[in-house]
Amino acid sequence: MNQRVRETQAQRRARMRTRLLDAAVESLVEVGYSGTTTLAVQQRAGVPRGTLQHHFPTKADLLAGAVEHLAERRFEQLTREFEAIPADADRLETAVELTMRMLGGPSFWAALEMWVAARTDPELLAAFLPLEYRLFELMHNSIRDIFRAEFPDDPRVPTITEFTIEIMTGLAMRGLLTGDLDRNRILQHRWRNAVRILLGTAPADTLLRRGAAD
Repeated sequence: MNQRVRETQAQRRARMRTRLLDAAVESLVEVGYSGTTTLAVQQRAGVPRGTLQHHFPTKADLLAGAVEHLAERRFEQLTREFEAIPADADRLETAVELTMRMLGGPSFWAALEMWVAARTDPELLAAFLPLEYRLFELMHNSIRDIFRAEFPDDPRVPTITEFTIEIMTGLAMRGLLTGDLDRNRILQHRWRNAVRILLGTAPADTLLRRGAAD
């Protein structure tokens, strides 16, 4: 006979905390930092005011928790994306595409809202910056390892990895602002060609050729 397993107090607390933080991240994506008030998060989560204040007494506490929650979601996404790479994949193309996927979607949009807010909020910056450094270090190492699977001893790989992340970050921000995803696909295709040239697997005039993405 199956017995229903009761949640412990700690499990109930963790579940409610996750519910509130999910609501905070959703709010950041949909209405931005300025629209993400404690009242808005409470209403979105569908909980009483006292419940929110019990877990997060101030907006600063809520946003600090949202920063960590958001980072965990992005860490998990990177791990899933990395583990899903087929063994026979084009490593160079995969590295560029994986970077672009990591820098797109709701988690990245929410992070951008935090970037802008943290610029003028020292308390938020102190909570946010260490996690962003950790995330980008993990992303750099993962993308670098994809490149190194094809170019194991090439000293240019770390620099090209960094350029890939910075360029794809710029494209993701541009796409979010303009909505011009077709243009982003063209530039992404051209950067893949540029990487092949930089790593010596394609002639320089490859950059001048138009492909399907153009």
